[in-house]
Amino acid sequence: MVVFLVFAFLFGASIGSFLNVVILRLPSNESLWRHGSHCFSCGKPIKWYNNIPCLSYLILRGKCAECGAPFSAQYFVVELLTGVAFTILCFFRFWDMMPFWPTEYIDYSSLMPCALAFLRDVFLFCSLLAITVIDAREMIIPIEITLTTFVAGLIFVFVSPGLYGVPDRFTLIVELLLAALLGGGLMWLVRIVGGWIFKREALGLGDVHLMFMLAPFLNWPRILLTILLASVIGCIGGLASKALAKEKKVEIPFGPYLAAAAFIAYFWGGPIIKWYVGLLGK
Repeated sequence: MVVFLVFAFLFGASIGSFLNVVILRLPSNESLWRHGSHCFSCGKPIKWYNNIPCLSYLILRGKCAECGAPFSAQYFVVELLTGVAFTILCFFRFWDMMPFWPTEYIDYSSLMPCALAFLRDVFLFCSLLAITVIDAREMIIPIEITLTTFVAGLIFVFVSPGLYGVPDRFTLIVELLLAALLGGGLMWLVRIVGGWIFKREALGLGDVHLMFMLAPFLNWPRILLTILLASVIGCIGGLASKALAKEKKVEIPFGPYLAAAAFIAYFWGGPIIKWYVGLLGK
């Protein structure tokens, strides 16, 4: 079991390394595949043994092996977070089977739903992490990420509707459309009305795309919970940022708050909604 979790961490950290490429290159419209990893200061390619996720950053103390220029801590943090997330999600999805690996027979009919659920989990996590970092850095949410994640979510819907806890694909499609209309529609309405009231862009179009992206992953109650949680987290974050910045004007993107709220709603939305409905019933 330990070996399996270590493999999950290494795989996740490697995906995190690719996420760093996406985060840095996508906003600049650079190719994700054409050029290998290189130092942005000296331009020299980074050798494979200096490009091992997490480990190389620690060994080189966050500096380029060729010119000594410092690398952003973002590289290490994204790789570490992704590795830890893959490990936790792997344990969460496969823990019932792990005591039997690799010495006993595994029922592959039970393994496949777990594997699909794990893939859906990590795909959404990686997308939300990339969106959070890009929006925090560049104040944009690339449509390439939201569209790709939306299409991947549709694939999961049609391949394994049982993951969503609904009886048939037709009901699932109705739920998906309702989630898309509520999430994307409400964000679009806020964008239009806010722009009319404040005479400036009140909400980026990328935030609207983000809510549409979440429709194949969250049902409509969790979509509404995402918007509510994002508003609460955003208020807290906004007040904290203004207090720290003092007199400086702070522009705060809403995307990271939506991403954090979506992550919470995806994994813990059921208990939170049940608790809230219970409060209303008292």
